[in-house]
Amino acid sequence: MKNFYEQSLDESNTDMDASSANFNETFFSHIGRHPKKSHGWLSLALIVILGIIFIILGILTGILFGHYKTLNDELTVFKFNVSEPVMKNDVSELWKSVSNIVGDLSKLKDKVDISEGSCKSCPREWKLIRSNCYFFSTNSETWERSKKICAERNGILISLKNEFEMNSLLKIIKQNNYWLGLRRSPEDIEMWEWTDGSPLTFSAWNTGEPNNDRDIEHCSEIIGEVQLWNDLPCSLKRKFLCKGVWSC
Repeated sequence: MKNFYEQSLDESNTDMDASSANFNETFFSHIGRHPKKSHGWLSLALIVILGIIFIILGILTGILFGHYKTLNDELTVFKFNVSEPVMKNDVSELWKSVSNIVGDLSKLKDKVDISEGSCKSCPREWKLIRSNCYFFSTNSETWERSKKICAERNGILISLKNEFEMNSLLKIIKQNNYWLGLRRSPEDIEMWEWTDGSPLTFSAWNTGEPNNDRDIEHCSEIIGEVQLWNDLPCSLKRKFLCKGVWSC
């Protein structure tokens, strides 16, 4: 049997255990849950917050990329529409103005009715027609060779700037075919240029021409039989016309 002292000690321990249990219950009731459960909820909350942040960053990145692509596309279109076409159009308009002036001067000189008897400025073997000197070849050459021969004779492979000039030559060309000094541009196959570097402002193409058959017809000829133009390979041989500078 326990003595009074031991009995008192057991009662004190029991009271302490009860007090400790009451303290724990009161403490955890204030903080809401068990410590281990609190750590789990905190981890979940951090994961959710980080996920939201990544989603927001992804949305912002997508918006910025889309905005950059739109600006880049608009800049590309702007450069294309403003620089190259505008420059080409300006140059084309300038050449048209020059061609019109040359055509007006040609018409003015034609009205003077210059004849071979009143002007002897054309070199030997060249023929004076109105206000220009022309050399009519009797042999056939490739386009490049014809151009070279004309340059050696201080002329150019013929360029026709207006219908009146063409019609004045057709009387002599008759049924023959002659090279024209007209070739596709090396920079743009859809554009034609005369040997003097000027663009094409007057043309008299035959029906369906130029068609660039087999993608090899880069030079041009005038067909006397139909009195119209045709494109054909530059390696073929044709007679040629050289045009010189008229002076009197």
